[in-house]
Amino acid sequence: MSRIIFLVFVLSSFCSLSQTVEIEPSSDVFKYVGRFDLSNSKKVKFAHSGNQIEFKFKGIYFEIGLSDVSSGDIENKNFFSIIINGNVKQVIEGTPYLKYHKIEVNSPDSFCSIEVFKRTEAFCAVAVFHGIKYRKGELKKQTLKQRRIEWVGDSFLVGYGNLVSIDSPPKGNPNTGFHSINQDAYLAFGAITSRFLRADFSCVGYSGKGVYRNFDKSEEETLPKIYSMLYPNAGLEKEYDFSFNPHLIVIKIGTNDFGAEMGDFPDMTDSLRFVTTYLKFLQFVTQKNPQAKIVLAVGGGLTDYYPQGLQRLSRYKSWVKSVLLKAEKNYSNTFGFFEFQPQNPPYGEDWHPTVLSQQKFANEITPYLREFMGW
Repeated sequence: MSRIIFLVFVLSSFCSLSQTVEIEPSSDVFKYVGRFDLSNSKKVKFAHSGNQIEFKFKGIYFEIGLSDVSSGDIENKNFFSIIINGNVKQVIEGTPYLKYHKIEVNSPDSFCSIEVFKRTEAFCAVAVFHGIKYRKGELKKQTLKQRRIEWVGDSFLVGYGNLVSIDSPPKGNPNTGFHSINQDAYLAFGAITSRFLRADFSCVGYSGKGVYRNFDKSEEETLPKIYSMLYPNAGLEKEYDFSFNPHLIVIKIGTNDFGAEMGDFPDMTDSLRFVTTYLKFLQFVTQKNPQAKIVLAVGGGLTDYYPQGLQRLSRYKSWVKSVLLKAEKNYSNTFGFFEFQPQNPPYGEDWHPTVLSQQKFANEITPYLREFMGW
């Protein structure tokens, strides 16, 4: 009889050890970096590029539940990097249904830092985090970084097409169109620079968006208009609570306002509307982030030699400097100015920077920001 009791005890102990542990998204073990909708304890939604879910895990493997609120179209779906101890170990492809993805960690005796990083654009899909599962292991919360940087920008910031490398004509043709599989915000200059500076990274970026008008000449959902949104997608307007509290905000916007100047009948960018709208945007940014230092950045994309005679870079730079002077006079935040050097071939999709060019941009701005912030 005692042997039977002993066997029952051993079997029940074994079963309890092998039972699946499910951790809901509402658990305080998860560190959310960026803009997240935490209103549903079982389904945490997020849209912006570069949003991160962080925690520490000790064990062999865990499974993470993710889904996309999207059509699942190959050109418009999310991709996520799984980063373990600072190295990208796995890439997850989003699906329009809940799927649990197995993540091999193979660290039964020590905790590993885990980061789930949204590589792709807000317009690709709203992502949903459903929690994690594991059989044998342990979780604990990731430590907070002492520095926080918010980046505001367009396609350069979110890594549009940066995973490909295409020669300029006549050898190659970078006019490819957008494919989300070739986009990685983790390897774009904002995220790279934040890692250099050991700072938490929050990204408010959207390809094609401008100051008062977008690349396609539309004036809806420009970057100043989507800055306050939790979801920058049409029909999903929801206000962000500005809980990130950045020490530094880097703003690189305005290139797309000049998009309509291309072609045989250029629609010239309005300097007054550009400066006025940018300045009004900064008024809102400073109200929401009164303690943050702010850097206005230009360059990297526009040049003075194309289209010929339009001097687009010089005009853009002078207008942003005008905004800077007015902002320094009107607002109490500390402001700075930085100019990136022009990108060189090869190019990513649609003439955007490759990973190599993005690395170059990060190498340029990092020393400036370190000195500007005293870091």
